[in-house]
Amino acid sequence: MDITIRKFESKDIPYKVKWINDPQNNQYLHYDLPLEIEKTETWFKKNKDNSSRYDAVIEVNNIPVGIIGLLNINEFKAEYYITIGDSTFKGKNIAKKASNLLLDYGFNYLGLRLIYLFTEIENIPMQKLAHKLGMFKEATLNDYLIRDGLYRHCYYYTINKDDFFNEIEFPKEIISDINYLEKDDSNNEFYMKRDDLISFSFGGNKTRKAKYFFKEILDGKYTTVVTYGSKSSNHCRVISNLCAKHSLNCVIVSPYSEEPSNYNRDLIQMGNAEIIECAVNSVSITIDKAIEKKTNLGEKVYFIPGGGHGNNGTQAYVDAYHEIVLWERKNKITFDYIFFASGTGTTQAGLIAGQLLHNDFDRKIVGISIARDKARGKQVILDSLKEYFNSINHELNFDYGQYIKLEDQYIAGGYGKSNEEIYDTIKSIYLRNGVPLNSTYTGKAYYGMKEYTKQKILSNKNILFVNTGGSPLFFNDLENINSKG
Repeated sequence: MDITIRKFESKDIPYKVKWINDPQNNQYLHYDLPLEIEKTETWFKKNKDNSSRYDAVIEVNNIPVGIIGLLNINEFKAEYYITIGDSTFKGKNIAKKASNLLLDYGFNYLGLRLIYLFTEIENIPMQKLAHKLGMFKEATLNDYLIRDGLYRHCYYYTINKDDFFNEIEFPKEIISDINYLEKDDSNNEFYMKRDDLISFSFGGNKTRKAKYFFKEILDGKYTTVVTYGSKSSNHCRVISNLCAKHSLNCVIVSPYSEEPSNYNRDLIQMGNAEIIECAVNSVSITIDKAIEKKTNLGEKVYFIPGGGHGNNGTQAYVDAYHEIVLWERKNKITFDYIFFASGTGTTQAGLIAGQLLHNDFDRKIVGISIARDKARGKQVILDSLKEYFNSINHELNFDYGQYIKLEDQYIAGGYGKSNEEIYDTIKSIYLRNGVPLNSTYTGKAYYGMKEYTKQKILSNKNILFVNTGGSPLFFNDLENINSKG
């Protein structure tokens, strides 16, 4: 079915009158019934250019089936309404799909921050729809409306722009689960967000970020993708896999390394990516030469910074933060701390940006650095935050650098380095919870998180660990895990 919404026109007046006067539709509607053609025509002439409302018709395969719209529109918020008038189209998920189109219009075209609705407590179908749309029941309002001469109790539902996920832009498989993991001796409860389970190329934060880059790549009809990463890079694995899927040329610029090959590098080679190795101090010029060479061959080249750095990568974890907030509201749990492996900085920048957009100033978001020292890492995150907020034309009138918390005490010698305690942590989490971590990223971060909670003497806290993935690297760790862990 092709479901669309369009602005209400004069030709739709007979439909509206018929639908509103139908007893199957008007039980919870607040109209002066019966609705009349002449009065509705007067209403239409009065309101057709009224900027404080948007009235639309729902169509299925170009057939009008209902009305939907926004009332009391101002620069910040609006009130939502909907009626499926043709009973043969009820119960077919049309209301949800049409509502998502309206919410998208309100948030992304009108620039609203909040959309709300009032519904009588007896109106169960409307409440079910509100939940499907991701709305939250904020309040019960006693004696709020009058219908048939009687006061009626209502529920007040809201959804804000940050919580709205258009099904086309944010497919459900990108949203990973949050699971309870363990409790420590200080009654801290640990949960894990399983971004490693995102359903492409072993998941992880690089898969989440790649979604945005590849939307631009495919929309722009690029033929070659050039990016950068180490031999262990999750980012390069995901990008090479997506290039193979979409029949694109892939060039990976990588610094020389004496470390043996690993499963990430093997997977990159399986996708026939072109790997160009160079000295670390020659990375920039090598990238430029690779782009120039491919361009001279007639290829349309798209460059992705290492690790998915940039606004696309930041936005991916703004989305992830919204998912966390949605999960908290639905499960009535608030996380006091969020921990994760911090590398190039965009994962942390995205989570902090999400925090600031939600005004969640009491929560602590702590990145466990897997390589960078604190001073360098915090500056990169701050730069990413500034760039992101500039890109969305959003100004914050305070120093948001104060929300950057990065710990560099658990680097264990640098990128790709590890120690016995980290291997022991990986082994313990796998045996007790069946979750694979790795010594390069997530195992190091999980170990750092547990040490942080001990050093800060945290107790009775709800703590979320974001598993940013890298599952293939778990298998590279097995020998060390079994011998040292």
